Amino acid sequence: MPDVRKITIDQKIQEANDLIADRIREKRREYNIPMVDIMGSVGSGKTSILEFFAQKYRSSHKILVINGDLATDIDAQRIGRHGSTCLQINTGRGCHLLAFQIESAFEEIDLTNYDFIFVENVGNLICPSATDVGADKKIAVTSITEGPYVFQKHPITFKISQLAVLNKIDLAPAMELDVDSIISQANDLYPLLETIPTSTKTGTGMDVLAKRVGLEPK
Repeated sequence: MPDVRKITIDQKIQEANDLIADRIREKRREYNIPMVDIMGSVGSGKTSILEFFAQKYRSSHKILVINGDLATDIDAQRIGRHGSTCLQINTGRGCHLLAFQIESAFEEIDLTNYDFIFVENVGNLICPSATDVGADKKIAVTSITEGPYVFQKHPITFKISQLAVLNKIDLAPAMELDVDSIISQANDLYPLLETIPTSTKTGTGMDVLAKRVGLEPK
């Protein structure tokens, strides 16, 4: 019989990624810089949330945003106009950011110039949940426009998240959806996960979200 051996490539890649993610955390601890990984589908409002923070906290924080997208730098341009530094990573066909990409981005900047980092991951609620990019916490953003069943349809994503956001609640009347009912459903499914209702249009919940991620006025 031939000597046939199976090699689990995915596991080896994941192990290598996790080592780099640990290096990223160690490096950030040297500079005492928090980092949050924001996940969410296209159109959930990740960029709008970061625009809101960039504008509101531009005088109190030096924010770095690492934007992941298949193509274009549209989101980075939107956030950058409010004063935050944005580094664009285009993944081509890659559906999520990897730790080595974040580490490479760090090599392009002087971390002493920043005191908070956001990673805006590639737009979907599936792939980013499986990969550690060296952040302190993962946040899952969904919006009222995605319907009432997102929390049921993405159990892995919400189980590994440290915080959830139900965004665009100002559109609930137009969608004929009940915000309290959706959040109650999320609480039943994930009792340890806090879900914050927000609207970047009205500002509802944004101060609470800023406090939970650790982005508060100095």
